[in-house]
Amino acid sequence: MRLKTAISNNPDANDAIKEIRSSINLTGISAIVCYYTETYSNQNLSSFFSCYFPDIPIIGCSSCNGLMTDKGIHSGTVIGVMAIYDDSKSSAYGTAYVSLKDCIQYDEIVGSAVNEALLKANRVGEVPDFIVLHSTPGNEERIIEAIDAQFGTQVPIIGGTAADNNIVGNWSVSNEHNDSSEALTILVGFLSIPVATSLSVGYSPTEYSGRVTNACGRYIYAIDKMPAKQVYQQWLSEWSGLSILDEYLFDYISEFPIGNVVGHIDNQPYFKLSHPIRITDEDALEMFSESKVGETITLMTGSKAHLIERASRFVKDANIKNYNETEMVGGIIIFCAGSMLHLGKQMREVYEKIISQMNGCPFICPFTFGEQGKLVGGENAHGNLMISSAIFYESEHYL
Repeated sequence: MRLKTAISNNPDANDAIKEIRSSINLTGISAIVCYYTETYSNQNLSSFFSCYFPDIPIIGCSSCNGLMTDKGIHSGTVIGVMAIYDDSKSSAYGTAYVSLKDCIQYDEIVGSAVNEALLKANRVGEVPDFIVLHSTPGNEERIIEAIDAQFGTQVPIIGGTAADNNIVGNWSVSNEHNDSSEALTILVGFLSIPVATSLSVGYSPTEYSGRVTNACGRYIYAIDKMPAKQVYQQWLSEWSGLSILDEYLFDYISEFPIGNVVGHIDNQPYFKLSHPIRITDEDALEMFSESKVGETITLMTGSKAHLIERASRFVKDANIKNYNETEMVGGIIIFCAGSMLHLGKQMREVYEKIISQMNGCPFICPFTFGEQGKLVGGENAHGNLMISSAIFYESEHYL
């Protein structure tokens, strides 16, 4: 396997994809992973991709304010691709797209998408090595549950929720045939080499925690039988020493998210993160991910220095656990848009950390409104302010 990235800043989708095509060799290409900013969300990307990259599985997702590749940080109007060349007899790739408009039966609709992708890969009835998952915001937990149920095991997932620049709905997902602002698209991969996936938290728990006593979906109404807003503000005040008014509360969210305890390893809890969106009229917290009654939640904290450092840790951990650094081929990295906005110009340091750990290998990285992947305990999960990654390695050096 080998990987190659290319970008274009041309605001016209046809011209941009034509420009990308000029730098991508089609010989031996197996699949394309594509990320783009909101400028392209309503430009019928699928038709242009199918024209310039015929009969190639393509998965696409919109990104907030820009994206990263091994060639740099690309801000503003930009579209970027990673071409996957994996034409061995053992490898296969397939995509699927389904509309989520008015969706109620997620098992059924996600199951149809999985079956379509497997059919295109000519691997019906088999379990893929990994799945790239992208959907528009809402119900990511239901989608992951349906994928797990479809296979009866937790296939490694790397995913991100489609994003725009201002949370106004100018997001989309796409494959080689369709694109939409309310849909799900997946890429199943049967690889000729190993892949290491992870969903990294990178924040530390504080001493402040409580039990969710009233919640519905992505709304937390009460923590320890007290209004969720009141408890959250009290935690922030006691931990930071700041008295934060409602109108300034969300200036601190990226530094102090909520951690949902998922499980324990060696009696130590591990978490997925949840990002509050707003305070409701009922003093509830509306979140970007779900919390359930009975769950323990914790105030988490992470300085900018901490967030920058974690950007390389997920690659380092994968190498320590499974491989040697020299065997890396490249990767797909999903980085939270909230963390990106919080770091601002310091994203340059994040880029330099990733480049150093990736040894200059190709990678592509969007900035998303939710991240999906496999936690340290083995569960596939959806969270916020996290990093999801899939790092590919040469098979002959697999330990």
